[in-house]
Amino acid sequence: MIIFPEHILEDKYKGEHTKKTHLTINTPRKWTTEEIEHALKLRGMGFNYEYISKCLDRDITSVSIKLKRLSKKNDCYNEKHREQKYELNEKFIKLIKPNSVLDLYAANSWYSNKINNLTTNDKDKKFKTDFNEDASKLIAKLYYENKKYDIIDLDSYGSAYDCFELSFRMAKKGIIITLGEFGHLRWKRTDFVEKKYNIFNLQDFNFDNINKKIIEKAKQNNCNLKLLFLGDYKNIKRAYYKII
Repeated sequence: MIIFPEHILEDKYKGEHTKKTHLTINTPRKWTTEEIEHALKLRGMGFNYEYISKCLDRDITSVSIKLKRLSKKNDCYNEKHREQKYELNEKFIKLIKPNSVLDLYAANSWYSNKINNLTTNDKDKKFKTDFNEDASKLIAKLYYENKKYDIIDLDSYGSAYDCFELSFRMAKKGIIITLGEFGHLRWKRTDFVEKKYNIFNLQDFNFDNINKKIIEKAKQNNCNLKLLFLGDYKNIKRAYYKII
């Protein structure tokens, strides 16, 4: 199994070992906030429990149990951001007035019962979405079928960069991009943004520079973007663009 270096959690973010008890055969490690966020990010990117356990240097059983428990809590770690996110969603659709939306990472789509023509997708088959496919593969298929949408919402847990180009070609009125890339700042790593955004140091790792690259890439695909709103959350930003 190939492990990407940028996915390996640094030792300083790992929890301390606790004492053995009659219920354990080893010395279990406490879960830190950084470990939980990193595990959720990797899971959201589609990696399995075995891969995540190697990145965290944890037992696979420990990882699977933890992530299943977190799933049952309905992602409470993002709960405090939802109110602002939903308010910005509401403002955006009032301005854009979309008739059709492609929600490409839609475990439970906010647009349900709000948009006449809604297409939803989530890779996890436990969610009852229109499609259960890898986002980059699905958008390639939809592009081949010459599909168009007023708004394309790229609300991925990690990065939706691989879907940018086709989204710029398919969206008619607006694009929303959740930038999970900023989670890498927590570990002071630029590995991912070096290749995607040509950012090579932490000083340049900011929204202004990433926004410039997004607008530049959109123009290369005959799409002119105007930033209307920016949701700024812990380790995540969500940008709302109008196509002009």
